[in-house]
Amino acid sequence: MKLRVLLLVLFLIGFFTNGIAQSKTSKIQFTSSLFSTNKYYLVGNYGKYQTLLDSVVATKNGVVVFQKQEKYVSGIYMLVDADKKIVYEFLMDEIQQFDIQPNFENPKNTTIENSELNRDFNEFNIFFKSNLDELSKLKQQLNEQKNKQDSLEVQNQIKLIQEKIATHKKQYISKHPNNMMALLFRLTSPIDDFSELPENQILATKSDTITYLKKNFFKGIDLSDLRILRTPFLDNRMDLYFNTFVAQTPEEVTKEVFSILDKTGDRNGEVFKYLSLHFVNKYVEPKIMGLDRVFLNIYETYFKNKNYDWLKLEQIEFLKYNDKALKNNQVGAKAPNLFMTTSDEKRIDLYDIQAPYVVLVFWDPTCGHCTKEIPKMITTYNESWKQKGVKVFAINNNSKENPKWREFIEKEKLQDWINAYPPSAITGNYTQEEVDFQSLYNVRQTPVVFLLDKDKKIIAKKIGFENYLKLIEDLEAKK
Repeated sequence: MKLRVLLLVLFLIGFFTNGIAQSKTSKIQFTSSLFSTNKYYLVGNYGKYQTLLDSVVATKNGVVVFQKQEKYVSGIYMLVDADKKIVYEFLMDEIQQFDIQPNFENPKNTTIENSELNRDFNEFNIFFKSNLDELSKLKQQLNEQKNKQDSLEVQNQIKLIQEKIATHKKQYISKHPNNMMALLFRLTSPIDDFSELPENQILATKSDTITYLKKNFFKGIDLSDLRILRTPFLDNRMDLYFNTFVAQTPEEVTKEVFSILDKTGDRNGEVFKYLSLHFVNKYVEPKIMGLDRVFLNIYETYFKNKNYDWLKLEQIEFLKYNDKALKNNQVGAKAPNLFMTTSDEKRIDLYDIQAPYVVLVFWDPTCGHCTKEIPKMITTYNESWKQKGVKVFAINNNSKENPKWREFIEKEKLQDWINAYPPSAITGNYTQEEVDFQSLYNVRQTPVVFLLDKDKKIIAKKIGFENYLKLIEDLEAKK
């Protein structure tokens, strides 16, 4: 699974480097005696990725020039040395004919010709760094305070500096609402940003506050603006929004994802490409159980039977494969029936098992991880699951190794479980899809464990089996 996600990321990088330039000319020059005859790279951001755009060797006089008959999309760019270290960070806007002469010892003396934006950027970085240094000292003082009054005084000083930085940004946005630096300030604004709150408006409750902050979280940020991709902040902004303001249920997450994607503009545009695949990667194997439903919803709405100019064959196969792997084993849905043969060679179907709870485990007797986890599971079964009426339906995923499987059952005393394996043939009027248990249950590696209720509805999957008792107790407490 990890390999497949990585492959998608590589495809992302591949087409992100295409189309990064637009028409007109660009001539970006850097001058410093330190650059003399060394090799340098022009690197751009594309979301959380960085892309190499050009490389040159500095002249003997230390002049580095990147020149093209095209114009770069506005954003944050970097001058990078041969050791892949960032030498200088700067901004691109509509004027891309400028010369920067960095002064690394004293940035105030940096000379910037023909770029008001980069002069503003340099001045802000100096202002910001000095205030960050002061904040660092104050936070150190705060840790050293012995009484409440002294702590309060230091906290007030910290608050004043934070307000000074916030005011600086707000004033800049007001003066230059549409330029690149204003966009950076919006993309990095704190979660508790009340700068747009009218003076006469009062947020009386916690709910009012959350509603206000959520409503204004993307204010001033056009989600179809290509510039948001030329910064490293978009992914973090999205994660912060979803982690803070969105209930972690498939329904709520899906609604918010759709709302964002519908604001990205053209389906063949770069922002939709980036964010749609960002969410695909995030929810194809989510950290929170059950949110893989979001991947299925994204696929069904935005990718199934769709043809995009940018979508590669490998990506289409990735999407189809994961749709097939996830659609039949969703938390809250009824588990597909299984048609197996027991260790004493009798037919057994999952739906034949009568129990308040069924732990369904797919494992392989040649799998090292399985041979460590199954003994732990039988201990848990004996100590707690058995008393709750749990039955374990343990399926040998590798029927070619049945002798080893039988030996392991004897050795670990698994006779209380329903031990079964897939037969070579199944009697009955079933399709191939209905009997392909590895696809139905997304068994790509072992062990894979599910918790089912009496109606064979999936309660849990892809979490540690040691959590199942707590889940059962919580369900019983609600009855």
